[in-house]
Amino acid sequence: MSNRNPDPELIDKERQVLELRRMGVTYDEIAKATGYASAQGALLAYKRALKRTLNEAGAQEAREEELDRLDRLQRVYWAKAINGDVVALDRVLKIMEHRAKYRGLYAPARMQVEATVYDSGTIIGELERIRAIIRANRGEAIALDRGISETGAITD
Repeated sequence: MSNRNPDPELIDKERQVLELRRMGVTYDEIAKATGYASAQGALLAYKRALKRTLNEAGAQEAREEELDRLDRLQRVYWAKAINGDVVALDRVLKIMEHRAKYRGLYAPARMQVEATVYDSGTIIGELERIRAIIRANRGEAIALDRGISETGAITD
């Protein structure tokens, strides 16, 4: 048996492993349910099945399965949500959000980024200009901080 043409029974078994894992079943429980000797064997089967579904046809099939699960879950909560059950409404909205993500219905997020870039000559020149202003106004600033006017009189 080659990896390119796996045994259909093996593929069915791996699908079963995927399904159980998606339901949150542990690898040890999966091994017992599917006939693998250990949790490690179930884990390896899971990884093989994931690799197999990574091709476009397999990935599309996996998306369709997930969408079907979301549809089934939504049906459970729909009537309660429509009748005002806030918890059920929250569940339905979350399910709808996941469905929209799977189907790619959200527009790409747009971001606007602004950046100011200085070359080193400009930065140094600007720093020197600021230092000169500070030096020129140092006496005035100190006097104003102490409440003393330019004439030397104390102000309120």
